[in-house]
Amino acid sequence: MNKVAVIGECMVELYQDKKGMYKQTFGGDTFNCSVYLKRSNKKVELEYITVLGQDELSKKMLNFFHKQNLKTSYIDCIKNKNSGLYIINTQNGERSFSYWRSNSAARELFLTSSLEKISEELLDFDIIYFSAISLAIMSEVGRNKFFKIIKKARAKGVKIAFDSNYRPKLYKNSDEARQIYNKAIHYCDIFLPSIDDEKQLWGDGDIDTNSIIKKAKKAKCTEIVIKCGKEDIVYYFNGHTKTIKTKQLKNIIDSTSAGDSFNGAYLANRLKNKSIEDSIKKAQKLATQVIMYKGAIIPKEKK
Repeated sequence: MNKVAVIGECMVELYQDKKGMYKQTFGGDTFNCSVYLKRSNKKVELEYITVLGQDELSKKMLNFFHKQNLKTSYIDCIKNKNSGLYIINTQNGERSFSYWRSNSAARELFLTSSLEKISEELLDFDIIYFSAISLAIMSEVGRNKFFKIIKKARAKGVKIAFDSNYRPKLYKNSDEARQIYNKAIHYCDIFLPSIDDEKQLWGDGDIDTNSIIKKAKKAKCTEIVIKCGKEDIVYYFNGHTKTIKTKQLKNIIDSTSAGDSFNGAYLANRLKNKSIEDSIKKAQKLATQVIMYKGAIIPKEKK
């Protein structure tokens, strides 16, 4: 059985239904990826690694993890912290978020009591997945400990997967974000960026799929899949760059978790030894289903 560790922050999610009433559930970029990866490959043993508070919503969140068949062996629950919260705002299918996360327990990642256990046992996993948001919420100390772990894991043959999901408000400035990005990508085997995030971080001027691939190859990434919004997907593998057509959709309900669900389904199918093209197509199919529903996590029966 394949073992996957996903590292990051799950938050309390609020979104409005058709009647304008707020619905409460849970979401977050790496958590969303975890759920869809597990749904797309039930044989995977998936550990979601985060830090939670001891408040009622954190307890409810942990229960939600278990309902999604995620393992939680490395989750610490600490006092005086709680879960972050975000509200999804949608207009014509495109989403924006309002966040409350300054007291989020997940900021303590790689500083809590499970650190020693994580440091040793992650060396036996097949894939470790994280995002730039995972890195941004960590302290500098926690982030450096994490980098040491994945450097050691990669040397033992663990594949490291990274999505450069960029949220400017989580950094002091863009220079700090770029420095952290440049460090992370050098520990990465599978790179799953979106072109919008890359342009926002580095500036529109010289950023295109060719420049993204060139930079990732230089950092020794071996498998690169670039999500280009409504445009075609571009990937690089084994010395070849190819394009996969993207079907244009109308009447999108909520684009929340489109990229996260894509990443989850893509990795799930690669673990089934599917080709990159087949994995991309299956990931596209799931993402097109996800954006037709409100919220990050669609009902299981809708998958």
